[in-house]
Amino acid sequence: MVDKIKLDRHISNLKHYLEELSDWANVDETEFLDKKVLRAAAERYLQMAIETCINMGNHVIATNSWRNPEDYSDIFKVLEENGVIDHKLTESLIKMARFRNRLVHLYWDIEPKMIYRILKDSLPDIKEFARAIVLKHSDDLKG
Repeated sequence: MVDKIKLDRHISNLKHYLEELSDWANVDETEFLDKKVLRAAAERYLQMAIETCINMGNHVIATNSWRNPEDYSDIFKVLEENGVIDHKLTESLIKMARFRNRLVHLYWDIEPKMIYRILKDSLPDIKEFARAIVLKHSDDLKG
């Protein structure tokens, strides 16, 4: 059984990150690209949102004693193998996990337009992931 408190905390944090990111996605692209502090905040919140998905996925995998993922990207493959998420969402989340690695390890090589594009196009996938986790473990979260 999942740790209700832990999963609730992750979901609450993720909701907060997504609210901020969604607001920033509505900023005009030129304004977004001109504001260094806004771009830096968006990068950090994206990193935290992706890491929250990774942590949630790891928790679900460990709780269910599914196979150990080889890396962050593999977490989403394990979840797909066990019917938590579909293939299309898996592919998107794998890209996000790889992007998280770029944010952390190659931060000097991140194009601001890439951040903006992710804000515009990829936030629904993070929301869908959270919904899938909640649906899969709705009975555990009621307690």
